[in-house]
Amino acid sequence: RRRARLATAAALLLALGVGSLGGWQAREMSLVRHGKPMEDAVQAYRLFAANGSSAPLDTRAGENVRNWLGRYLENANLPSDLDRLGLRSVGARLLATEQGAAALVIYEDAQGHRLSFFIRPPGPGHLLLPHGQRQDGELLTRYWSQGDYNYALVSRSDNPQGDQVGQLLGF
Repeated sequence: RRRARLATAAALLLALGVGSLGGWQAREMSLVRHGKPMEDAVQAYRLFAANGSSAPLDTRAGENVRNWLGRYLENANLPSDLDRLGLRSVGARLLATEQGAAALVIYEDAQGHRLSFFIRPPGPGHLLLPHGQRQDGELLTRYWSQGDYNYALVSRSDNPQGDQVGQLLGF
């Protein structure tokens, strides 16, 4: 009887190990296939927002960022309390991605700290993202899906405004 229990325990342990290894490999293959979440948002930040590079508002005269965004990405949302945190929009760009049209909106505080919101559709595979975050060098990317869009908040990891906005968004 004791040998039967040991054999059952060993078989269970082996099955658990094989299942864990298989799951880990499937996860790795999925990451390779889909890449890092919102990698395009990180690259857009580096290109347009880092080091004070200019990204003038791509809007019509007198048009605010929300109206501009609504022209290109219907029902996309930006947080509404950013003015209260001392952030003002200093740039916006319409970009092309593999998933479709995307928007980058850059905000800056009085000390020159910048953060960006990147908004794009989930693509043909309709890959929606869970709430998550990842570090990429000096940048911290918080990402999520809401409605018909994937969103990313990208800032330097030492940016205090990034933490405040992250808390506003539920991170």
